[in-house]
Amino acid sequence: MKYIVTILLTVFLASCAHHHQTPEHHHHAYDKQCAYSVAHGDLKTEGNTEYQVEHGGKTYYFSSKEKMNQFKINIESNIKSANKNWSLRHEK
Repeated sequence: MKYIVTILLTVFLASCAHHHQTPEHHHHAYDKQCAYSVAHGDLKTEGNTEYQVEHGGKTYYFSSKEKMNQFKINIESNIKSANKNWSLRHEK
């Protein structure tokens, strides 16, 4: 009986440890709005889960493959611009 309890406890702990190794799946940038659009001042275009990029622990979504590819060309600058626009959304 102790052997079975030990096995079950080990499986439980291993599954918890695995979950915490990938925290980035919990961080969706801009409430899943299109990151390229947000970087260019459009805060209402929804992203599509088919077009996504993981960068710096966050997942960025895009409304199209073209917008995703444009965003990746200068990703750091686009993220900076999108972050600025996103932070100003309540001030407008």
